[in-house]
Amino acid sequence: MAMNVLPTGARTPDGALELRREFTVCAAELWTYLAASDRTALWFGRWEGDPGSGEVEVLLSAEEGTPREKVEILSCDRAAYRLAVRTGEGADVWQLELSIEEAENGSRLVFKMPELDPNMAGSVGPGWEYYLDRLVAAVSGANADDVRFEPDYYPALSGYYEALFPSQSG
Repeated sequence: MAMNVLPTGARTPDGALELRREFTVCAAELWTYLAASDRTALWFGRWEGDPGSGEVEVLLSAEEGTPREKVEILSCDRAAYRLAVRTGEGADVWQLELSIEEAENGSRLVFKMPELDPNMAGSVGPGWEYYLDRLVAAVSGANADDVRFEPDYYPALSGYYEALFPSQSG
């Protein structure tokens, strides 16, 4: 059964993709879903390695074939609940910035992806909506695998993100 997923992303004045999600758990609890391998495994993928080295390898459990991806940790501030990472190779290198804020009834995750290539917006925007909704499911105790990428997020949300980040080559 297909869900009717609505896009939530925005384009910031500096051109970044920004997505937000609200949670009923406190910021410290939500942080564990970004930083602890057993918790990231519930929605994104388990990571291996020593974060102190500045790099870990993530097994992307929601992707076909469970590929491994190197993730460079650019900054990690546990006290302020801020994490910045870089992932990908060649032309497909992405920087991600995640921060958690205390909110009235729990916490709020703010996800930013600076310098999103407009030619990739139609798949990247729906992809991050999908992963953040998997995070919402995991934090709430639901099964993140019940969140389906196709067709609920892709291609359903592609047009929204293509319009939000129009290609200069068109």
